[in-house]
Amino acid sequence: MKFIAFAIPLSLATTVQVPAGDRTPYANVRYNYWIDLPEDFSAIVESANGDGGTSQSVDGQAKLAVWGSYPSEGGFAQEVKWRIGQEETAGWSVDYVRRKPKWAVWSGSKGDRVYYERAIPVCGGAVAYFRLEYDKARAKAFDPVITRLVKSLRSGDC
Repeated sequence: MKFIAFAIPLSLATTVQVPAGDRTPYANVRYNYWIDLPEDFSAIVESANGDGGTSQSVDGQAKLAVWGSYPSEGGFAQEVKWRIGQEETAGWSVDYVRRKPKWAVWSGSKGDRVYYERAIPVCGGAVAYFRLEYDKARAKAFDPVITRLVKSLRSGDC
């Protein structure tokens, strides 16, 4: 029994990527969030600090970033507002924003690129995010991908 108690925490200390049919679940232990990667996207390349990472489509034209962070003062709502402002500062238009207490989404474009970003509060006051960026010409093709990402981004048990 002592071996099992030791093995479980050790196994939770790593990132999980296990193929599941046409999707690969990604778990981030540092911020305790999960998301299913889109079909035909690469495995997540982890960041050095373990907050998440990046993936891309087979053709390299679409990029997915997932990460977690702790919001600054003001909590979730203030953090989302700040992030939206950062998009505008970087030259992206912000064409759509919707905020609720348990999630927020915003999207926009710059040139021929489009992005969709979602944030949810997770355990310990942290926030988990994903951002999908792709060519505007492929927007309709990415609608179901975004729907699946939205449904799959979730917090682990707190």
